[in-house]
Amino acid sequence: MKYSRNKINKSGKVLLAGPEIGFPYTDANLVVEEWRKLHMIPLQELVEEVTRVLADGGVQAAFSSHRLKRMTSIIAKLRHNPGMGLGGLQDIGGARFVFEDIDSLLKAQKIISQASFEHFVTDREPYDYVAKPKASGYRSIHFTYKYVSDNDDYDGLRVELQIRTRLQHDWAMAVETAELISKSSLKASLGDENWLSFFKLSSAVFAQKEGMPVAESFADYSEKDYCVQYAQLDKGFKFLDQLQALVSAVKISEEHTLRGGFAVLLIQFAEKRVQLRHFPSNNLEEATKYYSEVEKSIDDHNSAVVLVSVSDMKELQDAYPSYFLNASEFIHALLEFTSICRAKRYI
Repeated sequence: MKYSRNKINKSGKVLLAGPEIGFPYTDANLVVEEWRKLHMIPLQELVEEVTRVLADGGVQAAFSSHRLKRMTSIIAKLRHNPGMGLGGLQDIGGARFVFEDIDSLLKAQKIISQASFEHFVTDREPYDYVAKPKASGYRSIHFTYKYVSDNDDYDGLRVELQIRTRLQHDWAMAVETAELISKSSLKASLGDENWLSFFKLSSAVFAQKEGMPVAESFADYSEKDYCVQYAQLDKGFKFLDQLQALVSAVKISEEHTLRGGFAVLLIQFAEKRVQLRHFPSNNLEEATKYYSEVEKSIDDHNSAVVLVSVSDMKELQDAYPSYFLNASEFIHALLEFTSICRAKRYI
């Protein structure tokens, strides 16, 4: 690799100290930005190879995307896992494939598990959070790979592949959207207990719908139990109303000519505005430069910026609805559930 793991770990520690320390922080920030940017090359190749093996196996994803991890997310993860070190993060570069249903997901899991990739090796077992959901309700399947290349800049870089169903994706994106409402780190199981309980329960409802295991705390629940607890949680709090209010208010500055390449999204929470700037696929250098510049200029409490790669605007909004403050699909799925509860007179 261009930077040793020791160098990256040291830079990560400096970042945690904050910009107040002056030049060491500026130097470390430049190192981490450059190291992060390098992950886009293996990421793009991983997406191509996974797409190929899935096609050979007769499985097609509803959509796929890949992104570089935001600096604020990197720092938050390091603070949450102080013993890990920056060099230990597996998802600096992350690719995601989303499938229409559970059958397609399980077929894809088998194909990917058995595949031999030309430039990627794996030295650890996948994390199957569909077979065994996290206590938070999170459900996806994660693979991690090490890139093998003749180019020393890229050789040894690690990237992550996530595969999930559309329903699992809708849930995960709704969690990110709700973080903006609750102003807390719900993904890390921190923050408002009402929201945490709501997402744990809704995840179990979705798992049951897909015929898959639920988190241990819901193992003995009947359909009526889910309905009754949902009604109790929602009374006075109106989770879906809060999510819907955000969806209705958001204003999107979009480029209708988006076709492939990279997109830098600037999400302004207070204004409920999303701004997008597009870069052609041959302009990664400019895209990452602009991404870093915006990242340094914004107030993390009021805004967020992300660099992603997808094929068109619709796929961008499907892959990252939370970046557009949109939880519509999640809301629709839960409204179907509550309709069943009422029809059976459970609530």
